[in-house]
Amino acid sequence: MVSTRDVETMIGRWERLLERAPLTIEGDMAVVTDLFREAAAVDPADPTEVQDLADASYAANQAAEAVRKWVQSTCAVDVATGLTIAPPRTAPPATSPATTVPTTTEPAPTPAPTVAP
Repeated sequence: MVSTRDVETMIGRWERLLERAPLTIEGDMAVVTDLFREAAAVDPADPTEVQDLADASYAANQAAEAVRKWVQSTCAVDVATGLTIAPPRTAPPATSPATTVPTTTEPAPTPAPTVAP
């Protein structure tokens, strides 16, 4: 990030992702988004704030790893670089075509009438 505007843009993207995140990853994505917000507000000249951010970063590590894995497996994107790393997941092809029993269009034969003796 080069400027404050770059940081704000990046945080905005994470906030939009968080708004659309499925429940399975929403909690972890919120932790990562909050960490970015906290990092943007840190005064680098204040050692206490820098240490607090370092502590928050370590605490968010598990959530960040879960988000990274989810984005990679769902979108095939490395969130650290923004690069596509593999084709996205797709539904596996059917293993074999469905089999159906052939039907006939001819009516079933009518049984011959029985004669009583």
